[in-house]
Amino acid sequence: MSSLSEITSLQKTLNAALDAFKAELAAQNLPEPSLNTSKPHPIDEITYLPTPAMYEARRVSLASLGLLKSLVQSPYDALAANTWMVLEVAGVRLAAEIGLATILGDSEDGLSVDEIAEKTGVDGLKLGWFREPKQGYFANNRLSNLIKKDQPGYHLATYMNDLFNKVSASFSEMVNHPDPEFRKNTDPFHTAFQLAYKTDVTYFGADGWLTKDPQEAVKFGLAMGAVGPTSDPGVAADFPWAAIAKGKDAIVDVGGGQGTLCCSLAAQYPDIKKFIVQDLPETREAAESFIASKGLTGRVEFEAQDFFKPQQRKGKYVFVMQRVLHDWSTEKGAEMVRHIKDVLNQDSCLLVIDTVIQPAVVSAEGQDLVKSLLSLNKNVYQPVPAPEFIPVDFGEASRIQHQINVALTALCNSFERTLPQLQEMIELGGMKIKKVHATRGWASITEVVPA
Repeated sequence: MSSLSEITSLQKTLNAALDAFKAELAAQNLPEPSLNTSKPHPIDEITYLPTPAMYEARRVSLASLGLLKSLVQSPYDALAANTWMVLEVAGVRLAAEIGLATILGDSEDGLSVDEIAEKTGVDGLKLGWFREPKQGYFANNRLSNLIKKDQPGYHLATYMNDLFNKVSASFSEMVNHPDPEFRKNTDPFHTAFQLAYKTDVTYFGADGWLTKDPQEAVKFGLAMGAVGPTSDPGVAADFPWAAIAKGKDAIVDVGGGQGTLCCSLAAQYPDIKKFIVQDLPETREAAESFIASKGLTGRVEFEAQDFFKPQQRKGKYVFVMQRVLHDWSTEKGAEMVRHIKDVLNQDSCLLVIDTVIQPAVVSAEGQDLVKSLLSLNKNVYQPVPAPEFIPVDFGEASRIQHQINVALTALCNSFERTLPQLQEMIELGGMKIKKVHATRGWASITEVVPA
C-alpha cells in the first residue's frame, strides 16, 4: 500500500472517531473541550470515566493523529523535536516548582510576563502548556490546571518529573555499560537509578531508597496519586467487583501503597464492607492520612506486610496485586505469587492488575470503526478491534504503557509484560491465568487461580 492510502484511511478513521467523540459529549450534555479558557472541562475531573464509545473514540483519535503526524512531518523535524523534548519536560517541571499555574489561577486574561516575573521571582518565561490570550500575557488551560499546587498532577510534574529526568540521563550508560557483567545483569542493583543517584540500594523493596527515606516514599505516593486516574476509574468500573467480593471477608490490596485503589472501590461499591491495604510499615502514615481524607477510616484499613514474606491473611479474601509485579523480575514476581498461592482456598482468589503489552502490528485490513462502535455493549466494556493501518496496541494511545515500560527498566531492571511473559511468571508461581479483563485505561485485570 502507498503512503497516500494510509493517509486517506487514517483521515477517514480520525473523522469517524472525532464524530463519535463529539456525539458522546452531546449525549451527556457536555460542551466540546477547549484550550482557550482557564476553566477545566467536566471530563478533566479526576474521577471522570468516559463511556465505552467515548473511550474507544479517544483511543482511535490519538492513534490516528500520532500516525498522521509521523506521515506528514519531516523526519528531521521529528528527530529534532524528540531531542529537544527533554527541555519541554524540564519547562513543565519548572512551571510546577515555581507555582506558576497556581499564581495564574482562573483568570481568563492572564498575567503579563512582568507580573509573572515579580510573583515568581524568576525571569519571564513562556511554556507550551499555557495559553497566550494576548501578546505578552499568559493564562492557564486544561493542561496547566493539572499542575496547580493543590492538584495531584503537581507531584507528578515535580518529584516524578525530576526523578525520571535524572534516571533517563543514565539510561544509555546502563544499557551500554562498559562492564559486560553490569550490562547483562537483570537484578535491581544494576540500573540507571543507581548510576544517576550514585547509590548501591534499590529503588523499591524493604531496604530500598523509598524505605530508607520516608519523605521520598511520601513524594512517590503523592505522584502516583496522579498516575492512578489514568487507570483507576476503568479498573473500578469494568470488572464485577461486587460479584467477586460477595461472601468474602475483605478485598486485600497487596502492595497497595497509600490505598488509592481500595478507596476508589469503597466509594463505588458500598456493599463491600471491608478493604485492607497491605504495604511496608514506612507507608502507614501516608496511607492512613489518605484513607482518612476520603472519610473511609475503619472501612479501609492499613496493615504492614512485606510481599516477599508469607502472607498473614488466610480466609475468604480477594487478593489484589496492582502495579506490583511489574516492578520485579520474573523470578521475584513468581515468589510473590507463590506466597498468595499458599493461602488461597476455594473461598479466595487473586487478581493481578497490570498492563498487558499488546503488539504494534499494523495491517491494511481492519474493521470499520463506525461498525465497531455500533456493536459496543454500553454496560460491559470490551475494546474495539484496531481499524486498518492502526497498530494492535493503538499506537499513540498506548504511549503511557510503553513509557512506563522503559521507566521500569531504568528504575528496577523490570518491564511491563506481554501475555506470554505474564503467563510465565504466574506459572512459575504455581498458578495459572483464568481470564484477562480489559478496562478503560492502561491496566488489565487478570484472574489467577491455582494450577
